Amino acid sequence: MARTVTGRLATAGALAVVIAGSLMGTAMAAPRADPSDGSPGAAAADACPAGWSTETTIRFGPKRVDTGIPNPGRDDGCTLLDVIWQEEPFATHGRFVATVVRATREFRGLGLLDAREAATIRSAAARSAVGGPADDSVPNTCTDRVALTFDDGPSFYRAQTLAILREKQVTATFFDVGMRIDANPRLPAFERREGHLVLNHTYEHPNLNQVTVPRLQTEMRTTEEALDRAGVKRPFVGMRPPFLAANAPVRAELERLGFTVISGDIDAADWLPDRPAEQLRADIADGIAEGRRNIFLHDGPIDTVAGPELMKALPLIIDDIRAAGLCFGTFDSTGAIVADRYVSSGEPIPSVVNAVPYLPLAFGGGLPPEPYEIITPTPVTPAATTAVASVATKASVATKASAASAASAASAAADECPNGWSSEETVWFGPPRVDTGIANPGGPDGCTLLDRVWEREPFTTHGAFVSAARAAADEFVAAGLLSSRDRARVVSAAARTRVGGPRDTSVPNTCDRRLAIQFDDGPSHYRTETLRILREKQVTGVFMDTGTRVEANPHFARFQLAEGHELLNHTYSHANLNQVLAGEGPDGVRREIQAAEAAFAAVGAPISFRGIRPPFGAANAQVRQIIADMGYTDYMTRIGTDDWLPERTPQEISDAIVEQLYPGAIISLHDGPYDTTAGPGTNGGLALLIDAARERGYCFGTVDRHGGVVADRLIPTGKPIPVVENPVPYAPLVSSGEPPKPYVILD
Repeated sequence: MARTVTGRLATAGALAVVIAGSLMGTAMAAPRADPSDGSPGAAAADACPAGWSTETTIRFGPKRVDTGIPNPGRDDGCTLLDVIWQEEPFATHGRFVATVVRATREFRGLGLLDAREAATIRSAAARSAVGGPADDSVPNTCTDRVALTFDDGPSFYRAQTLAILREKQVTATFFDVGMRIDANPRLPAFERREGHLVLNHTYEHPNLNQVTVPRLQTEMRTTEEALDRAGVKRPFVGMRPPFLAANAPVRAELERLGFTVISGDIDAADWLPDRPAEQLRADIADGIAEGRRNIFLHDGPIDTVAGPELMKALPLIIDDIRAAGLCFGTFDSTGAIVADRYVSSGEPIPSVVNAVPYLPLAFGGGLPPEPYEIITPTPVTPAATTAVASVATKASVATKASAASAASAASAAADECPNGWSSEETVWFGPPRVDTGIANPGGPDGCTLLDRVWEREPFTTHGAFVSAARAAADEFVAAGLLSSRDRARVVSAAARTRVGGPRDTSVPNTCDRRLAIQFDDGPSHYRTETLRILREKQVTGVFMDTGTRVEANPHFARFQLAEGHELLNHTYSHANLNQVLAGEGPDGVRREIQAAEAAFAAVGAPISFRGIRPPFGAANAQVRQIIADMGYTDYMTRIGTDDWLPERTPQEISDAIVEQLYPGAIISLHDGPYDTTAGPGTNGGLALLIDAARERGYCFGTVDRHGGVVADRLIPTGKPIPVVENPVPYAPLVSSGEPPKPYVILD
């Protein structure tokens, strides 16, 4: 949880820190539906926000004593380590051991530990120095955590960075680059032994929006192999994209490969050589004061000569954060910031032995420290390579962000139809819907036949539409991408529609800023109104439905498919798959997913394709691997708000989402949530946000099987929209009130 900030950190010799004493949610105040949290209850249900992850093991220190026993969690969100450390500082070692004994007794009584595990944990506590005269550790328990991260290393400055972190007792996350890992493997190996988290930052530091899918896969695989060769153990498979550049298709591919993608939200531009330490300190202070918590810094950036000023600023930044009442943490497999404690290995800190690779320097300011090696990066695309080269030669370039923007523009030029029609689609037009059954051909510029047809809308006459279809078909025939026979079928299908004629009431839906809207938890009583709004606004919905509710009212699922919406999987009983895995193993996870899929097929509404959104956004690395092995795409990346709270108004829901919009975003909403009484606010907010998004130049589409947002058009069937006939299943309610009758509460 983030702390409400009433003051602002500012530099005036030293930073003044003014923070309100009450703990209230800001940036991460919606844990129920947020995948960075994955918790199944409302905020009040987590008694230990920003606490220890259940993905870690029970360990104490100093000195570090690790039991290897998974950290168990209670129903209220508190783990065993949370319960122990919330009582720090300990006046004596005996007080610490007594706390551990009391906590293990409680967790054993709850059935979360057995006698052997409890004894092992108590023994580990007794063997540590916690609370004793040799314990000089800095207290690190709070409900407002900051993640300190470093990209692009390990460089010459890594030894100094590690020394500062050791002195200040801060655990950091290092996103290391494969070629630098290979040059000096003992540095990342030491980082992990020292207790830091070491994750993937690609091998050569390319902008992933510019590279091909095979190149992206190679970048990730070779870096994982470099980490393995260095002996770096990772608690999960995680990465940060260079330049934070990862559009929807890139994120989808990374997630398909099993990576947790961790971005950052406080950028002090420390990679610029001319940024003084006080400015870095002030910029980070501003970010903290605004409620942001994920600081991304650069340890000897791979294409600049920056480094010394950050080394001056880093200890002051750490002091400022602690003075503000915050503490430090790392990440779990959902990307959430979680608790951790620094316990030094006691080993000598290594330094660079071999030449550190640099890319051609993008900025002036001199040369990196000797020895270094400038390497030639593997080309991406000709356009992107030219853009980067021009950036490196222009003295007027002020920021690395502008370089990334130039690269993004080059990437966009390579795909003239971003968020366009999928080549996995068939060629069809409407209204009324006329489907040729012909696969939608794609050109080398990234545009498909349907992109070329629809880019000319709105059409003043039906004849103008048919001419557009004919011209596009002729273009693809000339390129050898469409046969003459199929060309005739495309033109004939266009002629049989009403597009452009007096009875064409369709809303223009062509742009390069496309969004998709996803609805979890249904179908509920509110699905009728949701479908009516989508029909009126002509927006395709992506329905992540639950098996129990589809079985109760199967006519909804059949209607949704007929109407042109997507029907995907949200498990059978809305289960938290992390908990299912812990209690029933991998087969339990598979059963939840397969049972929902079977339920949809049994009522004559098979899922559109194998796509799933795990309930609560709860899917750790092992769950996501199970999902991928089953051939599913998981839809974890999306934007949303706490529309599942009954007190949220339509305007609040709409405003919160509209503020987050970006091209390719998947908007997440809830249809009569499975365990709350919400519903009317979401439907009211739905109409508002559709209108607001269109006013801002966005249009709407759907999702494809790769996790991206693609073009679509809603062509209503004209059939009556169904209503609930059988009681809607709810889980035990976590909010006050009652859902509309009839309903049934399921165990």
